Amino acid sequence: MNRITNQMINQNMTFNLKRHQYEMDKINNSLATGKNVRVPRDNPINATNQMLYRTNLTEVNQFIKNIDESKSYLDQADSTLQSVTRIFQRLRVLAVQGANGIYTNFELKEAMATEINQLLEELVAVANSKDGAGRSLFGGYMTGDDKNPNPFLSIYQTLTAGNQGDAMTGVEYRGDIGRLTREVSKGEYVDIGIPGNQVFWATNQVLTSNKDATTYSSDTDQAIKIDGVEIKISAGDNLDIIIDKINNAGLAVKASKGGRNNLIIETTTPHQTWLEDSGSGRVLKDLGLINPQFPSPPNNYDPTVTVDGMSLFEMVIRLREDLVAGDQELVGGRDIGLLDMGLENVLKNLAEIGAKSRRIDELAKRSEFAKANITEMLSKTEGIDYAETIMNFKWLESVHQYALAVGAKSIKSTLMDFLR
Repeated sequence: MNRITNQMINQNMTFNLKRHQYEMDKINNSLATGKNVRVPRDNPINATNQMLYRTNLTEVNQFIKNIDESKSYLDQADSTLQSVTRIFQRLRVLAVQGANGIYTNFELKEAMATEINQLLEELVAVANSKDGAGRSLFGGYMTGDDKNPNPFLSIYQTLTAGNQGDAMTGVEYRGDIGRLTREVSKGEYVDIGIPGNQVFWATNQVLTSNKDATTYSSDTDQAIKIDGVEIKISAGDNLDIIIDKINNAGLAVKASKGGRNNLIIETTTPHQTWLEDSGSGRVLKDLGLINPQFPSPPNNYDPTVTVDGMSLFEMVIRLREDLVAGDQELVGGRDIGLLDMGLENVLKNLAEIGAKSRRIDELAKRSEFAKANITEMLSKTEGIDYAETIMNFKWLESVHQYALAVGAKSIKSTLMDFLR
């Protein structure tokens, strides 16, 4: 049998009282904070899960912000392109009236030219629209600077026909082909931007080089870029091989060889072709498509290149010229047909924006559900049951009081007590 001393009894009682106080303090902290884990050692598994849930919740909240921003951007782009359709509807009315011979005398032609010029100015203003953050809706990655604040630059010239004065005779795209993207879910991205060289283009573009490439052969390994897609050109590749590589690159363009062994590039969807020689390469320069003096896009085509295809702005300018000239045949045939083609391209881009908006709506619902689910799991892992916790606290408090009472009776008097 072990010998039990007074010191042992005192130590055991003190240990138990401290343990009760520690447990009561732990429960008190849980009641004060509403959390069942204060430090990882309290519950390592729950602490790990809580960190994972909080990380996932932070990600989902950021995805929801990205979705809201994407939705706002797409809504603004949709509203802007709706304005373009209204402008084109009015232009078509003017074209039909001009084709029927309504604009015959000089005063009517002058009034018509004035209205079309105003519609053209509005069309350029719409194309240069910006979002709430000051970014161009249709300028790609371009944000603008003091020198080039807008992606579309108007060119003016004094016109005597129709007493137009300083009128717009051309519009150049100065933006880029970048597409703004937003991460809307883990590893899932949505591009919300449509570059202006696509949405404000009316017809397929054909670029015809006038340089004979019969003897052409790449002297080194090089690379070219068409519409932002890089195509590797190996040393020794001739025109036929380059054409095959372009046609197999999965682009919305097709390449062919002309009757003079020259390179022809034609788009299969309406847009302005983006041509680049990567790095120090010279393939497109040597084939006569890129201007060596101004190699960077846009508007970097060699002066000898024959360019076919029109933007929406060029189409409107041509309509104005034909109406002022009184050429009813061209207005009623070619010009109305071009207006319909341009409007069709705008409507196609509107449909694309609408499809992305519907997808964004579904992503928003999915993200809100994920947020609610993660929040619930975090609450179950992190939170406490107040009723159960209070009951445990009262039970522990009672045990502590009993321990104090029992301890007071079990502590023996000391020799000093007898000497008093």
